[in-house]
Amino acid sequence: MKKRQEQLALQRQALLLKSQALRGLMAIHTNELRQSLSFADYALKLYSSVSNTVRHRPFLGVAISAAVFILTPRRIYSVAKSAMLGWQTWQSLAAVMKRMRTNQPDE
Repeated sequence: MKKRQEQLALQRQALLLKSQALRGLMAIHTNELRQSLSFADYALKLYSSVSNTVRHRPFLGVAISAAVFILTPRRIYSVAKSAMLGWQTWQSLAAVMKRMRTNQPDE
């Protein structure tokens, strides 16, 4: 009888440890799910914002659609790289022009 009680106590202990491990695993999966849902919420808000903008400005919707269907990912990367280079150049030139204006004597 005593051996049976010890066996049941060991089984209980094993089940408690297993349930604790499963709770921890569930907490990890819940956090991952929460992150995925927050991303989905963000995507839905972005889609809603874009659809409202397109509804009020149909030409913009046509332009976005054309850009999506015409530009390949390689072209998009190339255009983005060129735009970034242009923006950085503009920022550098703006800083130089500002310094040149402040160094000019007043007439």
